[in-house]
Amino acid sequence: MSELDRQILKTIIDTAHDHYFVVNADGQVMDVSPGAAAVYGMTREELCAANVHELEASGVLKPSISLEVLRTGRTLQMMQLTATGRRVVAQAHPVFVAGKLECVVSRSMDLTDIQLLQQEYAVLQQRFSDHLRRNSRGGELGGVSQAESDWATAGEAVHDTEQYAQSQAEQRQREQSAREQAECEDAALELGELQVRSPVMREIALLLKRVAPTNATVLMLGESGVGKTAFAHQLHRWSQRADGPFIEVNCGAIPESLFESEMFGYQAGAFTGAGNRGKAGLMEQAEGGTLFLDEIGELPLATQTKLLKVIQDGMITRLGDTTTRRADFRLVVATNQDLAARVEQGQFRLDLYYRINVLPVSLPPLRERREDIPALIEQHLSRLNQRHGRRKLLDASLWPILMRQDWLGNIRELENWLERAWLSAPSDVIDSDSVKTLLNTCSTNNANEVDYSSRTANGMSGKVDVTNKIVSIGNQLGDKSLSEHASEGAVAMPIPKLGPNETLKEGLARIEAQWLQEMAAELSSTYAIAERAGMSQPTVVRKMKRLKN
Repeated sequence: MSELDRQILKTIIDTAHDHYFVVNADGQVMDVSPGAAAVYGMTREELCAANVHELEASGVLKPSISLEVLRTGRTLQMMQLTATGRRVVAQAHPVFVAGKLECVVSRSMDLTDIQLLQQEYAVLQQRFSDHLRRNSRGGELGGVSQAESDWATAGEAVHDTEQYAQSQAEQRQREQSAREQAECEDAALELGELQVRSPVMREIALLLKRVAPTNATVLMLGESGVGKTAFAHQLHRWSQRADGPFIEVNCGAIPESLFESEMFGYQAGAFTGAGNRGKAGLMEQAEGGTLFLDEIGELPLATQTKLLKVIQDGMITRLGDTTTRRADFRLVVATNQDLAARVEQGQFRLDLYYRINVLPVSLPPLRERREDIPALIEQHLSRLNQRHGRRKLLDASLWPILMRQDWLGNIRELENWLERAWLSAPSDVIDSDSVKTLLNTCSTNNANEVDYSSRTANGMSGKVDVTNKIVSIGNQLGDKSLSEHASEGAVAMPIPKLGPNETLKEGLARIEAQWLQEMAAELSSTYAIAERAGMSQPTVVRKMKRLKN
């Protein structure tokens, strides 16, 4: 090895953020990075003078990953507990020369500081659970707010007119104080377009604002449509990179064959059809700002490896280029999938999971934070009025109905419903009469119902709700037969049956695939399919891709 090569290697080890170990075939430590001393409780000189057999026996390394690689000859990754009580994730690689294992190079990342943030997040989750328990003890009033529940209880318990009037005045005063306090908190939080009124969402906003000035990677978790993208935008606005770009990438919408060129960019002539001037990738475009990777669970394994390298090394290489560029962006990712389960299934890399799971933030669905619904409705109505140049209002009779809905599609479903109601209402007041048919499409009628396109007796297009549960069908029909119901104007659809040795999950997947194929044949785009199926367009793209495979 030349002197230049030795100096380059020394610089890499001395300046590495991770903790490097170089161990020879006999287990003798050849070199370590300076930062390892604080993690393993020994000076760099003491570590270099030790053998990994001794370090494992004395409990400094529990266990020694380098020793395991020397035994197996394979790349390994594991969790370690050091003698100083710190928890690290370690990865080790064998180095072969002429087929002989000569040494092992390992690197470890200290997770202790990350776990402190996760413990803070656990406290937040506990407060969220307490919030749900308080709501459940508040009584069953069809999903109405706690304030409405308190009013109902007060109305039954107070019979004296003067006392009741006094209680109403006190209640109004408490609500006014709560509103003023919320307005002060909103001003302090600088929530922007975020509409959060529930305690759990305020706690999440406070947590994100605390970590916004750092470069820590944030993992947004939650069902589709809960507002992960909106919170990612707000996190960017709170950060020190607010003046930089916010680059949003839907990982499920970019074909695997184009992902590398889109993310990393390419040089002129890198491949057939490449532009004459080359192109900067989305990662380069996020320079000095935030890169938001939505639906990261959809990334193919090969692409996950390339992304991991960028996160670890902080360097980007364009396709067809030999030089590297510095990657300076804050990474925020989101998914509606269980990444831990995908790791166990071998569909998501464990090391990438550890890299992005620095600060997981789970956004609860809308049905578990109904306090946010009024502000969301008012905000979207204002947008619709501004967009279409008319001022429409929501009739008071609709509020209790909308507050009781489960909104299985969360904020996205609520906004879509409001837009349909706005367009359907003939006057400037959106009331229950003008949107009567739309009220039947709300998600809480039955989570297991499926809308089938059918024809009514007079030839007009209509819809019939058919449940997948035999008990529910019995409750709906009573003593009438299917033919009797059909004669009243509805056409009863046959209930699909499971095939031989077919599980319920497999049967549902088969029926879903059939419906998607039928819609793809009838409709012109994935956006039209998404509108018809009541799901997001990226979800349709993902499901259609699975059908082709």
